[in-house]
Amino acid sequence: MHIEAELDDTHAARLLALQQRQNKSIAEVLIDLIDANWNQTLDANTENETSPLFQAFDSAGLIGCIATGEELSTTHKQKLDFSNITA
Repeated sequence: MHIEAELDDTHAARLLALQQRQNKSIAEVLIDLIDANWNQTLDANTENETSPLFQAFDSAGLIGCIATGEELSTTHKQKLDFSNITA
């Protein structure tokens, strides 16, 4: 892809300084900047994004935790109190 861009003096100087500091071509510097921004944006979206399913379960009061042993799948009737459940 060929990109032509007009930068103001400040950003042109910064781009050239980055190129000189990293001893890379302008294209390589731009690739690094794009990749860094891409990864940062993906990380931020992942951290801030809550799945709709989790939101629905949370609003219904179905999200929680308890401290118990690993065998809860087979001993849940003895360990959990179901007395508040109404049909």
